[in-house]
Amino acid sequence: MAEVKTQLQNIVLSVTYEGVEFDLEKLARSLEGARYDPEVFPGIAYKSEDPQASFLIFASGKMNCVGARSMADAKLAIKRLTKKLQKAGVKVKSEPKVKVQNIVASFDFGREFDLEKIARTFDNTEYEPEVFPGLVFRLDEPKVVVLLFVSGKGVCAGAKSMADIKAAGAKILKLLKQH
Repeated sequence: MAEVKTQLQNIVLSVTYEGVEFDLEKLARSLEGARYDPEVFPGIAYKSEDPQASFLIFASGKMNCVGARSMADAKLAIKRLTKKLQKAGVKVKSEPKVKVQNIVASFDFGREFDLEKIARTFDNTEYEPEVFPGLVFRLDEPKVVVLLFVSGKGVCAGAKSMADIKAAGAKILKLLKQH
């Protein structure tokens, strides 16, 4: 069976520091490049450069991490930010709890698709070319959404692991081969 070319585009993680509350005013002053405007948004926006990731930091001790291109990069960015938090005087008692919320990856199936035909064949699809040029394909197992384009390219969203993404690509390939 042909392999689907897959490239990770974005990982969204929630990060929780147990028993920690952040003083956002103080933290914003000690994190270089941090943006904090409580009138506009109740958290700090912070970007790490190496590896690249963006964080939203909340007073509750919770953060969101987005934009990393691999799990290894995300974990390293979180580790480095944790060190900066400790330097800023935050009493971090334990490793933060990290949970994957969403992984987005791009697919290249290496062939063009007849989206009209796919939309007629499968119930779990939506295709309205006047509104959006891609076909929305909802899978139950793994529970993800795959956008397919005429070009043979696609985007997978809603995955919780790389295994989900690989399984989704293989499943789409198999379903389309059968029809």
